[in-house]
Parts: sequence; structure tokens; C-alpha cells
Amino acid sequence: MNKKALAQFIIVTIAVVVLSLLYFFFPATTSTIYPKCIFHSLTGLDCPGCGSQRAASALLHGKLLEALDYNILFVLLLPFILYSAFVFSWNVFSSKKIGQNIFYSVGFVRTILCLVLVFWIVRNIPVRPFSWLKA
Repeated sequence: MNKKALAQFIIVTIAVVVLSLLYFFFPATTSTIYPKCIFHSLTGLDCPGCGSQRAASALLHGKLLEALDYNILFVLLLPFILYSAFVFSWNVFSSKKIGQNIFYSVGFVRTILCLVLVFWIVRNIPVRPFSWLKA
């Protein structure tokens, strides 16, 4: 077992557990301890990540529809993040390694980048149905 990978795994696991507990017991919808979006503060527009903290809190409380309302992109991309975390964890503890080739594919990266940019633009169009994407 690679000691560096194990140390990374332990640090990331502790961080995820602490952040999850923080977002569970101090929901981002009501607590003021979380940082505000600098882009939103300066422009009044939503960035692609605006609403992600509230969406994470909502998901931890089992409120999927509420999470989708805060940031649908975050919720839709969460399975990719969880899959990546699973593969990383598997590779730390298993001698049979799993590759994450999709994440290193130029097409995948370009698709995600385009999706994020389109989401960023569309969620700031102040007419229906686009205004539904506003955080």
C-alpha cells in the first residue's frame, strides 16, 4: 500500500466527514458562517457554483428537489465526483487498480467545460424558464 496515497485518503476522508457534519448541523440556508461568492457579491450575477453550498446542505437532509433548485449542475455532476472518490479509495486499498480514463479524456473535459459555461450564461438570463436556474 502506498503510504502517500493512504495519507491523502485519510486527510480527504476527515475533511469530507467534517464538512458533511458542518453542512448538516449548520445548514447553508440559515447559517452565516460560510463564505459568500465573490463573483455574485461584485456583479449580482450567479456563477456556476452559486447555490452549491445550499444544495449540499439540502442533499444531506434528504431534500433532493430543494438541492436541484439551488444548483442543478452541482447535483447532476455529484455522481461523477462520488465515482472519482470511490475509484481513488479503491486504488488506495486494492492491489487491482481501476483506471479513471473518462476524467482524462479531452472530450469529457471539453464537454464539462462547455456545460459549465452554458449553465453560467443561461442561469443569468432573467426570463422564464431560465430564471428557474437562478440560485
